Amino acid sequence: MKEVLVTIQSVYQYLEKLGPKKSFQILKNLGYEKLLSLTGKVPKERLIVLTQKLSEDTVVELVNQIPERVLVEMIKENSDDDLVYFIHSLPMSDLALVARSIPPSDVSALAKSQGKETSVEILKTLGIEKSVALLKEINMKDFLWLIKETNVPSILKLVSTLTVADCKKWIKTRGIEELPVFLNYFGVDNTLSIFHKLGLQKALDLLHLLGTREMLELSLLISNMHLDPKKLPDLHWLQDKLEKTPKGASKTKSRKQAAKKKTKKVVKKK
Repeated sequence: MKEVLVTIQSVYQYLEKLGPKKSFQILKNLGYEKLLSLTGKVPKERLIVLTQKLSEDTVVELVNQIPERVLVEMIKENSDDDLVYFIHSLPMSDLALVARSIPPSDVSALAKSQGKETSVEILKTLGIEKSVALLKEINMKDFLWLIKETNVPSILKLVSTLTVADCKKWIKTRGIEELPVFLNYFGVDNTLSIFHKLGLQKALDLLHLLGTREMLELSLLISNMHLDPKKLPDLHWLQDKLEKTPKGASKTKSRKQAAKKKTKKVVKKK
């Protein structure tokens, strides 16, 4: 009973700090039970600071769209300034999706590592759904390692250009350790050019065939060759010839030639 009275007292102290108009709107739209539950799980001082920096409509929308358990964790893991910036910078539907899909501790780690402005830029550039999908394939710790080993613009350009399926295929086949090697050696534009020319699967096949070191050395060797693009041969005639040749025709021809030689040998013996 004592705990209930203390919580009720906290609610009224919380509402009193907000002023009559704002507190009435919040109480009217949220209901006493929701407010009572929230003030029992979040320090009153933090709720007051956050609510003072947000409009009553935003507060109501925040509480109604984000599950209480997640909202409490968001407030616990992130600073007031970061939370307010995220809330003001992202549409509420996007913010709710991030809150439900990405652990608040990961969002906090991203903000502490890159700053709140860059964190929002990353989410907006990639798109919320794509960000959520990618962070299911690679944890936040590894993502921050990638950024540290390269830079934010390169990672954003690479991931924005590739599909989620492409990213998943690369991660499953090669992991992430080689990505900084390629991005720092080739640059993001040249890396994307290779993927565009070969297709991701052929690029992966080539890597598997040559190995990372050999592919880098071969690229360097080719880049130092003085080649005339005017002398690039047109090989369409060869491709057309290969496509016109019936499958197994060459094998059949070889077998017939071998059979003829064998027959000649038998005749000579007679």
